[in-house]
Amino acid sequence: MKLVTKEILNKIPALYSTEGIEFDDKIIQAKFFLFNFTWYVAEADVQEDNILFFGYVRNDADPDCSEWGYFTLKQLQEVVIKGVFKVERDLYFSSMKFSEVKKGWY
Repeated sequence: MKLVTKEILNKIPALYSTEGIEFDDKIIQAKFFLFNFTWYVAEADVQEDNILFFGYVRNDADPDCSEWGYFTLKQLQEVVIKGVFKVERDLYFSSMKFSEVKKGWY
């Protein structure tokens, strides 16, 4: 499965373009997951050979370590557990405000 498609990239706002919007009101455009971790994408910047994302990283194993921050496509692609399990994109995720994501932790 391709983690990021052109269609997804076209709907993600540019990096820093939602800076004036409260976190709860930011629109989450994509969701990636692997075991206890979920990455919610709010902004992106296509770089030469990578994509820099800004979003919320949820750590179910230690919720105190969940936070807003930056992560790259390459970083997501490099995460492999036991040589088999890789980060996946939620194919059924629909764009929604972060406040809605939190209500149901989609």
